Amino acid sequence: MADFIVESICTGSPAPAVEEVQNTVAWELFTDRASSSDGAGAGLILISPEGEEHTYASRFEFPASNNEAEYEALLSGLRMAEKMGIKALKVSVNSQLVANQMNGTFEARDSAMQKYLRLAEGMDNRFELFSITQVPRP
Repeated sequence: MADFIVESICTGSPAPAVEEVQNTVAWELFTDRASSSDGAGAGLILISPEGEEHTYASRFEFPASNNEAEYEALLSGLRMAEKMGIKALKVSVNSQLVANQMNGTFEARDSAMQKYLRLAEGMDNRFELFSITQVPRP
């Protein structure tokens, strides 16, 4: 859990003004992580209810395990969505561990995963509507 350098590429227009959540379809967030001996990073795609894609890439300036990189990707996406004023968010991650820890199905036993889970749970409640599911890697 450290700072990272963000290399952003936005392929859509800025987020529209947020309407009342009950009248708004949720935005979608897709996260993907990369972790290797050369470093770690994250790819994020935010899709508006109108189908506009906002694509971001991040490179972390610290070593990260696969699970840590998955949580870093999720946290990066949640921060982006919050900054854009998104109130309803449907998240898809390819990490079974992250999705199930967030949904309460898996217990976070490792102290690092417990810290990441607390951070993510602290951010997910900033959205009026929030869901997270696991999408297996192709």
